[in-house]
Amino acid sequence: MHMFRKNGQPAKSIRFALGELLIQEHFQCSDEETVQNIVKQPYLQHFIGLTKFTSEPPFDPSLMVWFRKRLSAKFMRELNEAMCKAEAMPPPEEVIPPKDDDDEPHGGTLIIDATCAPADIKYPTDTGLLAEAIKKTDNMIGTMQEPLKGDSPRPRTYHEKSRKLFTGFVRQRKPSAKTIRRVRCQQLNYLERNLEIVSKMLENGGKLSDRQQTLLDTILTLCEQQRMMHDTRTTRCDDRIVSITQPHIRPIVRGKAGTPVEFGAKVNMSVVNGYVFLNEISYDAFNEGNLLENAIIDYYCTFGMLPEKILADQAFTSRDNRLICKQPGIRLAGKPLGRPLKNAPPVSKEDHCRRVEVEGKFGTLKTRYSWDRVMARLPETGKTVIAVAAVAMNLPKKAKVFLCALQMRSVIPYFACCTS
Repeated sequence: MHMFRKNGQPAKSIRFALGELLIQEHFQCSDEETVQNIVKQPYLQHFIGLTKFTSEPPFDPSLMVWFRKRLSAKFMRELNEAMCKAEAMPPPEEVIPPKDDDDEPHGGTLIIDATCAPADIKYPTDTGLLAEAIKKTDNMIGTMQEPLKGDSPRPRTYHEKSRKLFTGFVRQRKPSAKTIRRVRCQQLNYLERNLEIVSKMLENGGKLSDRQQTLLDTILTLCEQQRMMHDTRTTRCDDRIVSITQPHIRPIVRGKAGTPVEFGAKVNMSVVNGYVFLNEISYDAFNEGNLLENAIIDYYCTFGMLPEKILADQAFTSRDNRLICKQPGIRLAGKPLGRPLKNAPPVSKEDHCRRVEVEGKFGTLKTRYSWDRVMARLPETGKTVIAVAAVAMNLPKKAKVFLCALQMRSVIPYFACCTS
């Protein structure tokens, strides 16, 4: 209670904040549309904890950003585990008791895979990023020049030439590599000139807002990266910026047909008994095969036992992972390493069919929920949106089990009375 003030607007409850995010995820709408849906529908107001119907908006749409910051991705993952633990627990008849004192019980099947949740950005190109950076630095120069209007002339920039250069370039259907390099070189010169002007104006007392200062730091890093790649004639660099407004996003090479590279957060996810659990969310690319041991530890911490079987694709069936699973007696399904033997037993098709379940979960999360296009712009709120989608997907399955159990409780006494 020491975090709340005695005066001012009262704090919103956890039910209120979580209910808003679940409603937004269910209807796939913006913050403003979420508020409008709650105003129109009484059952949504009851869902978030309001005691009586109101025709006035219960909160401002901008408060949704603070809800996503308040309910972090870590909190949503813990909530998801606590909600689905009982139903995802392997049944007692499938649990293998430990043989020795040093062994651990085994039970259940762990299905694991990774995917990418693309962010809401346009496909990045070097020329497009430089053109956007030139435009934003021109706006910064205009902002700092506004108080000096009439006292000193505006510094000369080439924003009209740079705009004409870029519009002429994008009209070309298939520009050559020589044309791309020439246009990028000219844009870099324009951008570096703008950055020099911005630096001098800041030294002379010019002021920028906090948001513009953060944007300026991102543009400086972008300029350094583009200059380095242009001088060295390469197309790769560490921590490459692909969005000026969302500099935390990195390119994720997936190698899929149609979309070999995606831009967003990479998610390592596991499925147990039909329920989805998130193991890792990161904007930096990682090898999902190195996270198998962490997934086994998470499974043990959640259910108190080791999985009997792990179903995964070829990225997880490395030699190190096979050794990790062999020692505690976990069966890692997949093709054996090396040249196939003449009398080798065929690979189980049942395991392959069961592993496809995680692909179906990915498809549902990307078509029915928000994994196909994450609209949140901050790094922490983007992870929260991804975690809320997993909770929203597990919630109907959990509610169905709860309603079936509630119905059986009411039906069994009825039949007991009829038979007696």
